[in-house]
Amino acid sequence: MPSPAEVDQFLKDHFRSVWSLELLLHLERTPERGASAPELVEALRASQAIVEQALAGLVAGGLIAVEDGGVARYAPANARLRDFVTLARDAYASRPDSVRRAIVSGAVSGASAFADAFRLRKD
Repeated sequence: MPSPAEVDQFLKDHFRSVWSLELLLHLERTPERGASAPELVEALRASQAIVEQALAGLVAGGLIAVEDGGVARYAPANARLRDFVTLARDAYASRPDSVRRAIVSGAVSGASAFADAFRLRKD
């Protein structure tokens, strides 16, 4: 099983926002049914842009699949990702603040790296 440090890294690497985690957990609860983007907007009370961005990131991360009809389903690419999702879900249920901090710290470090690429230097 992955360690707590590995779970934190998984959260940083796979979720750009808590919305993404909420969306994944929503799909995990209904794996046989799935949901379309409009259904996810309604269920999560999120904007279309947030849902589309979260879906794209989760597909790229191998955590969900989107069918031709636009229905997203929970579909981890392998058992290790499924284990990470289970541990992330359990951590979010028992210590939501630490999970939120891990996700935000991953987003902040990525944004900082991007901003640093445009920093002007005095030579």
